[in-house]
Amino acid sequence: MNTTERELQPGFRRSKMTTIKGLRTRSVFTFNPTTISPGEELYINIPKLKPSSCLVPGSLNLLFDFKNLNTKSRFMNNLSKLLTKRLQIKVAGETAYDCSGESLFEVYKDLLLTVGDRKKMIEQGLANKNLRKLFSGDDSAVKVGDSGKVADALVQSIYGTKLKKPIDKIIGDHGLYTPFTMNNNPMYILILPEASETMVAQGGQKVDGYKLENLELEYDTIENDSLASEISSKYTYGRSLSYKHVTLMSTSNWDKDLTIVNENINIPRKSMCAIVLLFTNQVRTDSEEYLYLNIDKVKLTIEGVPNSVFSQRLPKSQFFEEAKRFFCPMCEKSMADEFMSVVRFYGNGFALVIDLRSTQDDTTGDGKKIVNTQSGVLLEITKRATFKLNSILKVSLRECLK
Repeated sequence: MNTTERELQPGFRRSKMTTIKGLRTRSVFTFNPTTISPGEELYINIPKLKPSSCLVPGSLNLLFDFKNLNTKSRFMNNLSKLLTKRLQIKVAGETAYDCSGESLFEVYKDLLLTVGDRKKMIEQGLANKNLRKLFSGDDSAVKVGDSGKVADALVQSIYGTKLKKPIDKIIGDHGLYTPFTMNNNPMYILILPEASETMVAQGGQKVDGYKLENLELEYDTIENDSLASEISSKYTYGRSLSYKHVTLMSTSNWDKDLTIVNENINIPRKSMCAIVLLFTNQVRTDSEEYLYLNIDKVKLTIEGVPNSVFSQRLPKSQFFEEAKRFFCPMCEKSMADEFMSVVRFYGNGFALVIDLRSTQDDTTGDGKKIVNTQSGVLLEITKRATFKLNSILKVSLRECLK
């Protein structure tokens, strides 16, 4: 139904009344210590706030100045996602989420955003090469010249070296939050990657390292006594949290001459919604390059039952459709220029996705229940020999209810 048809519906209303009123405040407070280096852990606690204050979902951001230790290198694309080598989320002292492959998976997810959405993420370190050089202090960056470079310099002059990283997993998907009433608020623990995993140097040069300085936490609040009381009352009898939990199962190297590869996932899951395999070069110079290894087809066996999900195996002609079904169900074929295109997918944005959900809607609990851990899920991957040695990241996704 197009916009005009919707507007002609008898019950159509463009606007609606709301009783949600309150003082909106954007707050920023400084961490102590204010600097963190690669390999160190950063603990982020949700602020306690006042009894009448509600935390706005999706507004929590880590602010920092990116400090490059030399002028011959720059960070790779999508810095905010690259900075989380491992993410842990603890609720009431218990680990609710723990992924040591967080950056690889999150960087890939952002490849399937629209061009417009990606252009809005400059402040997160997702930008063209020249602008990333300017943010990094790379002396090979061009500040003047053609119109594009002038625009880069203007953007960099606005932000300087100040970038941001959204902190929104789990808490950003469950509406307004009232931290004051909670005895134990969620705590985020980030482990920063080494410089070699995040940065690339000019030809013949080396990466010396980086630091994040002037660490700050930014968030929005709405102050309203009745609204805060209504939200707090929902916690009285317990409130469930639903989210997708990404688990890095293993990494391995595939020999260039392999033609048949067997991969096994043998852990129990109440709702396994997908298995994702990402392929990269052993030494990465581009954070957004995921390779297609001439895979022809995939046979899937679940708990001893062959040809599960795909009765005639999964052929290479369906790889893009399967990835789109899971990562980007709203992508339409007519919008290929805005979303990930077929050419780009098989060129440098490939992911082997086995979607185990009943539907492609974002519904919690419709994944596959895995009970028999002895057989689990077996992938028989048939491929042609390739000239490269590559690393494989094997990820399972399960949906969680807490």
